[in-house]
Amino acid sequence: MLERIDKLRSLLEDNVAFLITSDVNRFYYTGFKSSAGVIFVTADKAFLLVDFRYVEAAKKSIKGNIEVICYNKLTDSINELVKLCGIKKVIIEDEDITIGRLSRLSKDLKATIVTDFKLSDKILNFRMIKSVDEIEKIKTAQKITEKSYLELLNSIKAGVSEKKLSLELEHLLKLNGAERIAFDLITISGRNTSLPHGVPSDNILKDGDFITFDIGAVYDGYHSDMTRTVALGHASDKMREVYSVVLEAHKRAALKIKAGNTCADVDNAARDYIASKGYREYFGHSTGHGVGLEIHEKPTVYLTNDTVLKPDMVITNEPGIYLPNEFGVRIEDMYLVTDNGSEDLAFIDKELIII
Repeated sequence: MLERIDKLRSLLEDNVAFLITSDVNRFYYTGFKSSAGVIFVTADKAFLLVDFRYVEAAKKSIKGNIEVICYNKLTDSINELVKLCGIKKVIIEDEDITIGRLSRLSKDLKATIVTDFKLSDKILNFRMIKSVDEIEKIKTAQKITEKSYLELLNSIKAGVSEKKLSLELEHLLKLNGAERIAFDLITISGRNTSLPHGVPSDNILKDGDFITFDIGAVYDGYHSDMTRTVALGHASDKMREVYSVVLEAHKRAALKIKAGNTCADVDNAARDYIASKGYREYFGHSTGHGVGLEIHEKPTVYLTNDTVLKPDMVITNEPGIYLPNEFGVRIEDMYLVTDNGSEDLAFIDKELIII
């Protein structure tokens, strides 16, 4: 954690402090989870300010040179630190703070508030590169996801509703070690699979349906993300054709995931192949995104993004084809970027399964 704070400090000038307010970034810099509080970082000190509910747990949990302060009124405690540390300017997390909170801070804080530093964006750039510990937590979340998915396959049969699958899957994820689900689970079937982010409904699974599972778990704050499309009973020739196109697009994108290539390189590998098979207009979302403390992080893997991939980034590879009122197919895994290529973090086969 101290190494992360030191990187942040490298952006600071004299008499300037950072005020970190978002839950996810407080956890990133302290390893402590709370629903309220802030981190105050100066050139040589760091403070976690929490209320009475969290102070005992924070003091037991936080190791290293981060001082825990219990506040009654937050702005008063920040002002005490402003005076103690000789701070003239406070840089805030611009993407986290509301207009109302900014107005109150501007009125009450005894330092100039800086809003145009783009602190949120800079922290996200730091978070793109995962530590060994972060990668292990993502891998654990993926293992929980895979185990739960494989167990769920036993419940897939005609007559079961999409909602029932979703509820059973959430139950399995938590039984298998997830602290929570990574996002609202997508368990959709038949025509609903043409909706990239379809919501599980009372729709009943039928023989000949495609079923799409877009699922993930959270383990110690870190997310997993995986999508599989399976067929129930049988698959038509058209369903098999579309599936094979998506799978090949996924494979071509995976070959481009390596340090030195750009996000656009990865996206174009999938998108160009899908277009060559006549399905260009049916693939409308990005090929992937970063995953970590949030389910969608930097970088976005899209044709306009020239961000260069670096070792220890974790991104998804999730091309899809969605035919309105017919069906859709998406295949998604997380990949760890390496110097020479990438590591697929999923162990479940991607070939078409017919249940």
